Amino acid sequence: MRSKIGMVLLLGALALSPGLALAGDEGHSLEQLVVESANTPAAHAALAEHYRAKAASARAAAARHESISRAYSGGKMMDRERMKTHCKKIAAENTAIAAEYEELAKLHEGESKKAP
Repeated sequence: MRSKIGMVLLLGALALSPGLALAGDEGHSLEQLVVESANTPAAHAALAEHYRAKAASARAAAARHESISRAYSGGKMMDRERMKTHCKKIAAENTAIAAEYEELAKLHEGESKKAP
């Protein structure tokens, strides 16, 4: 019973803190620990929510960089085009990361619907 409560608290903290990753001596993160120990529908549902939050964060970063890239349009700065390209590249990478997190969320959501 106590281990279930502990897992629920751990998953809740992870779901509420998408950027949370506490590296230990072995380089493992809290996220990795939760992924490795996820064996219940509730654990997978919490992971799905966590990855959806990470996807939203990546989409927000992509939008920020798209906005910044538009700021580099025009003007007289010599490297403006290179800066614009840099921002567009980061935006595209974050968009791809968001898609990967969404896919991971779908997989965990599917696992959360399976009987224990």
